[in-house]
Amino acid sequence: MRKEKKLAMFGEMAAAVGMIEHCREFASLVPEVRTNIVYSTEKPESPMDVLAVDGRITVVDGMPRASGKVKFGASSHMARLIIEINRRDPEVRAGINFASTPELMEWLESYCKERSWVFSAIDRSREPQEITIGEGESMPWKIAEAVRAAGGAVPKVFYETGAVGKEPVTVLIGADPVEVAEQSCEIAVAYARKMERIPRIGKIGLEEFDSLIQKRLGAKDRSVIVPPMPGVDAGVVDLGEGKVLVVAEDPIFSIPNQPLDMFGWYTVHIGASDVAVIGVRPRYMTYTLLLPPGTVESEIETIVESIHIAAKELGIAIVGGHTGFYPGISTPLIGGVTVLGIADKGQYVTPAGAKAGDDVILTKGPAIETVGILSSLREVELIKRYDPSLVEKAKALAKQMSVVKDAMAAMEVGGVTAMHDATEGGVIGGFFEVANASDVGMEIDESLFVFPEEVRIVCEAFDIDPAKAIAEGSLIITARPESSSLIVKKLKESGIEASVVGKVTSDIGRRTMKRRSGEIVPLEIPCQDPFWPAFFKGLR
Repeated sequence: MRKEKKLAMFGEMAAAVGMIEHCREFASLVPEVRTNIVYSTEKPESPMDVLAVDGRITVVDGMPRASGKVKFGASSHMARLIIEINRRDPEVRAGINFASTPELMEWLESYCKERSWVFSAIDRSREPQEITIGEGESMPWKIAEAVRAAGGAVPKVFYETGAVGKEPVTVLIGADPVEVAEQSCEIAVAYARKMERIPRIGKIGLEEFDSLIQKRLGAKDRSVIVPPMPGVDAGVVDLGEGKVLVVAEDPIFSIPNQPLDMFGWYTVHIGASDVAVIGVRPRYMTYTLLLPPGTVESEIETIVESIHIAAKELGIAIVGGHTGFYPGISTPLIGGVTVLGIADKGQYVTPAGAKAGDDVILTKGPAIETVGILSSLREVELIKRYDPSLVEKAKALAKQMSVVKDAMAAMEVGGVTAMHDATEGGVIGGFFEVANASDVGMEIDESLFVFPEEVRIVCEAFDIDPAKAIAEGSLIITARPESSSLIVKKLKESGIEASVVGKVTSDIGRRTMKRRSGEIVPLEIPCQDPFWPAFFKGLR
């Protein structure tokens, strides 16, 4: 084989393995014998003509992981299978095996029918005994049986019913490994959704918070003025002598397709925002940086330097933390950033302070974080549909994922009764959290939102409801009516678009939002933030 073709094959296999490793749902389809994906040369004669993963694909920390490198001769069973199929259909050079259960097979047969794929089964009880006892002699019979059961066609997907000492498995075949990986991941995602096995992603809900967290807060201490509670971004501790300490903590993950210095910027601003929404200027900070083994020093320096610069710009002193290399970490991760501020007692606000008659203000509009991240992660898809300059504006929203400036501007004006940054669950979830924490009603009108065009196109492209999508950078403010217009004016003078979008009421039974369509819907925290499925699809 020519060197160029061999290199191309390795490249396609690397891409395919990467797709599988980023498909969390595929982990549930990895059988006990583990998974392998194979790719043969043209007219393969032996397993040495077939690329495969050395050691197969297993599961590590809930994610599919290749145990070794891709190389020729790394598979026996799957290699012989693809060789046998290739003799019948030279266009088929790739295949993958995964789990087989009665429930999965019943669903998969219907799935294949919808896509006009030939689906077949190999009944191992029909296998002649002389073939069964012969080492490596059953493969021609199995492929012939799969073709026979499919009415003479080579099936796209087939499974074995299993035999004594043999785990039943499913096989999907195709022209190349990228096609096979993409289709098997699509099967895994679709089946997980069908069986409702997709684990919830993001922060826990109100019920879990009440049952798991609320009653487990360590020793009681009278100095804790604001303890952990749903929708409240930071804790407040009475230091005595008229001073309070505000404490907030967040995890931060790095975003694919964005530079590491942005990861450092997020670390500071997202942590600092949770103190700022209490109306207190962030002053001190600690962070824990978890790194994959083998991370090069230049990358560590980039992250740490960007954290230093962002903290310095906000006047925050870094007073502690931890940095280290740990197994199971596949990308740089902030295990926790803790930000602290000190204020005079009584000179702070919480999301529990909204009062009937207050105006509700929203800065920047909905889905700021969603758009800032997805426009970088899935830029290629967006540029195919929209003007590149608009996509660049969407990417620029990543630098708007902070409410420090918003909150400080509002507090400078005065009249603020509550603030809350709309993170997971979007602005509709954020409005609910303020209303719930304050024990008030709230009426919101979506048509009054600031709604940038770049937000519209990204949410449209990925079928996302912008009101329900993660919105770090969007600040919800409740304020006395006499102050709200001055706050909006001050925000605009600071370069931040904002608008009054609703009213706080005394009717706690009426917490609603009027959608742009005119439909009235309840304020609530979505069961699943729509950002996460779009994010993980982008990874694949």
